[in-house]
Amino acid sequence: MSDFKLWGWDKKPRTMLRFIKAGDIFCFKLDEQRYCFGRIIIKIFIGHVAELFDNISNSPDISEAEIKQARRLIEPVILDSYSLFDRKIEKGSDWRIIGHQQNYVPTDMDGVYFTYGEEPWCKKMDIWENEIPISGKEAESLPRVSPFGDYNIKELLKDI
Repeated sequence: MSDFKLWGWDKKPRTMLRFIKAGDIFCFKLDEQRYCFGRIIIKIFIGHVAELFDNISNSPDISEAEIKQARRLIEPVILDSYSLFDRKIEKGSDWRIIGHQQNYVPTDMDGVYFTYGEEPWCKKMDIWENEIPISGKEAESLPRVSPFGDYNIKELLKDI
């Protein structure tokens, strides 16, 4: 039996924040011709940590096999899930939950950290929200604990 339920692009144009959960498969319009896919890894206090797959397509459809073979396009990011999936605030953005992976357990999360604070109180936080004091220099090398919207994600992917 499959761990995946894929219902596609047209079933749910909007997903309320409280229904977004780890293992959700999402798709968004990267530009006029291309779609990008990803998975919600975990909910944290400020949004959802997500991974974006290296599968970019001319169609908003993805198969279970393609998901299983996908690699991360970039390091995991924190999404502003409220504005992306629920409220759809940014003009021209279209993000949709298109499926779910049952019993999803995050893997390859060692070394995935976000940072916040100012010297001398900088901290790094893993996806489980464990905090570790760090130097300002180390903090400069890590992404901030800050949720990304459509514009931010597309800026990260603009050279892909």
